[in-house]
Amino acid sequence: MVLVDTEWLAAHLEDPSVVVVDMRWRGNGSGLTLYERGHVPGAPHLDWSRDIVDPHHPVAFMLAPPKRFAAAMERAGIGDDSLVVPYADEGGSGPFRLWWASHVYGHDNVRPLDGGWEKWTAEGRPVTVDRPRRRVVSWTPRESLEPSGAGVAGPEDVAAAVTDPACTVLDSRPAEQFRGAAVWFETGPVPAGADGIARTPRGDLRAGHVPGARNVPSSELYRPDGTMKSPDQLRKLLAAAGVHRGSRAITYCGVGISASALLFALRRAGIEDAALYDASWEEWGRDPARPVARD
Repeated sequence: MVLVDTEWLAAHLEDPSVVVVDMRWRGNGSGLTLYERGHVPGAPHLDWSRDIVDPHHPVAFMLAPPKRFAAAMERAGIGDDSLVVPYADEGGSGPFRLWWASHVYGHDNVRPLDGGWEKWTAEGRPVTVDRPRRRVVSWTPRESLEPSGAGVAGPEDVAAAVTDPACTVLDSRPAEQFRGAAVWFETGPVPAGADGIARTPRGDLRAGHVPGARNVPSSELYRPDGTMKSPDQLRKLLAAAGVHRGSRAITYCGVGISASALLFALRRAGIEDAALYDASWEEWGRDPARPVARD
C-alpha cells in the first residue's frame, strides 16, 4: 500500500490533480476548529463521522451509500482523476477510512500522508488559515476493484472466521477495550460495569471481544514519529498475532475506523485477502445473539 511522505507532498502542493484533505477529528466536534486555526494549503476539511457516514443506518457510523459518499467527495473537490492525500493527527485513522471507502466504490486514488499533521508541522512545512476555492468536479461510484467486494465483511463472515483456522479476526482497539474493561464511544471510552455492560448514550453495549479474535491495537502500527512501520516490521507484528502471507484476516474495532488502518497495514505487509467488518463492535456488542469473550 502506498503512503505519501511530506517531501513529496510539499513538492506537489501546486499540482491541480492532487487534493489534500484535512481529516483531523475530535469526539467533541472540534476538528473543524483545529482546521480553521491552520491547515495544509489547499486542503478542505472532511469529518469522517458526519460527511461519509449513513445517518439513516441503524448501526452508527456505517459507510455512506454511493450517492451520499460521492456528494461528499465532490464538495471536497475530489474528482474521478484526483490523487487524494488525506492527513490527520494524534494517530487518527480517518485517512485510512477514506482509503477503504474509496476502494469500496471502485477508486484506488487515496494515499494517506505518512506521519500526518505532526510531521508536516515539525518540518516547518507551509500552513495557512485560508480556505481553498471549491473545485467543480465529478466523482463516480464504480464497481468494486476487488472481486471480494473491496474488503467488506459482515457479521456472518466474522462468525464463520471464528471457527476457520485459515482466517484470523483482528481487533484494533486498545487493550482495555479488547479485555472488556471499557467500550469505544465517540466522546471517549465508556467503562463497563461489573456485569460487563457499558451504559453509553446510544444504549447498553456489552464489553469484550469476538471469541478467538487477536488484539493488534492500531497504535502499534506506527513508529515513535507517527509514520507507519515498514512492511517487514508490520509482518513481524502480524505474525505475532498469527497472520502471515497467504492468511486471511478480518479487522474490526469500535465503529470500523482504526480497523481501516489495520486493514491498510495488512495490505502493506502483503496480506491481500483481508476485509473490514464495518459495523464492528457497535453492532456485534449490541446483538445478544453474538457471543462475547472477556478477559
